[in-house]
Formats: sequence, C-alpha cells, structure tokens
Amino acid sequence: MITLYKMNTLTYGNEVSIFTFDEKAVSLLAYLTFNFATPQAYHKVLRSLPKRRSSFLFNNLTLTQCNESSLDLLIFIISKCSHGSIRQSIRRTWANQHLLQQFFPDLHIKLLFLLDNDPQSTPKLILEHQFYQDLVQVTNLPEQYDYVTQRESALYEFVVSRCQQTRFVFKTDDDIFINTILLLSKVRTLMNNVEMKDKTTKKYLMFGFPIEHGLVVRHSADLVGQRYVITKDEYSCPRYPTFLSGFGYLMTVETCSLLFDAYVSDERPFLLSDVYFTGLLAEMMQIPRMKIIENVNYRYESQCNEEFFREKENSALACAASNDHFDVKHSKGGDRSLMNDYNRYWTMLSDQYDVLRNDNVK
Repeated sequence: MITLYKMNTLTYGNEVSIFTFDEKAVSLLAYLTFNFATPQAYHKVLRSLPKRRSSFLFNNLTLTQCNESSLDLLIFIISKCSHGSIRQSIRRTWANQHLLQQFFPDLHIKLLFLLDNDPQSTPKLILEHQFYQDLVQVTNLPEQYDYVTQRESALYEFVVSRCQQTRFVFKTDDDIFINTILLLSKVRTLMNNVEMKDKTTKKYLMFGFPIEHGLVVRHSADLVGQRYVITKDEYSCPRYPTFLSGFGYLMTVETCSLLFDAYVSDERPFLLSDVYFTGLLAEMMQIPRMKIIENVNYRYESQCNEEFFREKENSALACAASNDHFDVKHSKGGDRSLMNDYNRYWTMLSDQYDVLRNDNVK
C-alpha cells in the first residue's frame, strides 16, 4: 500500500496524509492532486477505481423512498434508534415540514432521519415509520461512536442511490437545534443564483461553519475528549486543513456523490467524519467550503437559549441541545424537557419571521 500525500508547507508545515490506495490509484490521483485538478476531474477518476467497501444495507421495514419528482432541500439528520422523543421534538419544531412549507412555498423540502441498527427497537421503529414516513435505518451500522464516518457515508449512499433528484442536502445530528428559517433563506438565495439555475453543469459546493487551523488532539483526560484523539500514525500534522463544524453543513447533491465515491475507494477512512469529508477529502479534491451565512453564529449547550437567538437574530443558525443526547437537561430552574426548550426557541423564531413577512407585504 502507498499513502498519497499533498504538500502544503505554508499551512500545515508537513505532508498531509489523505488517502490509502493501491499504486495504480495513487498514480492517477497524484497527477490530479499536484496539478490542482477540479472536483469534476476527481469524480471521473474515482468512479473508475475499484470499490473497496461494500454497500450499506437499508431495512425495508423502515425505509423511506424519495418519490418526489424534484426536491430543493433534503434535511438529513443522523439519529439513534432510541431517540424517538428527540425526533418528535425536531418534527414539531425546527423541522416541521408543514410550517416550513408555508414559510417557503417556493421550495420543495423533505426531512429524513438516518438510524443505526438496534433489533430491540425494531417494533417501535416500524410504528414510527408508518406514521411519519421519514426513517432510514441501516442494518449493518453499529451505534458506537467509532463508526461516525460510516454513518455519514451511509447517508451519502442513500442520497446518491435513492434521492438524486434533490438539489441540496443539509446534514446534521439530532442533538442540534437548527434555525431552519435562516437555512431555507440561504437555499432560496442559492436557488435564485444564475449559475445554480444552470442544471447542465455539476456544482461542487459546501456551506457551513469553517474551522481554520484546527489543532489535532493527541491526548485527553475525559471520555468525551478521547473520541477526538488522533495518533501521529493516523495523521502526522499538528493542524487540520479547514473543515466544517459538525453542527451542520449544506452541500449540493453532486458533492454528496463525490464524497461517497471517495469513501468507497478508500481502504482506511479517517476516524473523524467532519474532518474527513469536509476537510481532508474536500481539500484534496478542491471542493469550495464557504460560510453558510456571513458572521454565522453557533453555540454549545451551556449557551443555547432564547437570548442567543434574540441577540443574534440574523446569524444564529445552530446550537447544541445536549452533548449526551439526553431528553432532559438541567438548568437553574430545574429539569426542562427538550421539547419545551425547542418549543420556546421555535416559537420565537417563527414569530419573528411572521412579523418580517407581514412587514414585507405592507
């Protein structure tokens, strides 16, 4: 095996390990990498390479199809089988399709949840799926944190194989509250862009919260931090290339396809999915990564409250609802359910948008 390297001494001060391929693949990709090839060129080459990873298996009992003739935005949320109450909170608030469609009648929107495999939860999931028709369960996907890259690649495979008619995909996790009013405003702006209206050319774009010069974690004393520990054998540089925060990122369907083709051709994908897909792969394949909105703001759990959305009205896009996927979080006022928190945030955001719409009508 040979590891492909891309030199960028100004930013990283060292060679950057990107891919592990056989010699034939390296010769093709090395030529593209060192000649600053376009994402289109990478896509063409990757599709010619042997697939080193088998397809993911989707449970037909809990499988939602994309039957729409066209979609502008697919909101795809990575969840867990046991998080039924969290999914319900999301459906009733920031991913309420009925309300979002009222706010943005010119956009076609779809919501899906990607789930891991838990046979004990299957009966409940079947009932949930029959009622909401928004679940996609991967049967060969364990729920351990070590498999975050596999979970995200399963999401890409579903999009590529079953939902190619969508223009954009927004990927996030179920412990994040998203200001979908800002998100859909961004999608609407992109849809009205002259270049985006041209469907004859492929668009490779990603939007999110860029993290520049991120330090590689080598040691951590706490259990959560240990998830992000990377050895020098896994990645030798002290810093990562620019990548997008896992709070959520928006991408074109062509980008999903390119990232999935890169994943299935890679024998040893990187452990951290956000760094791998939006940093290492995107950097190598020259995929532009941009701020989803100017002066974008996001907050962690301790700072996730109504004041954040009120003070940062035009830039508050996301906040972490719970670092540990708990349905209840503790505050000075006692235990508050996730649903109550989400309802407060969403009521305030939707009321603000109603006022803005009415003002524009006048």
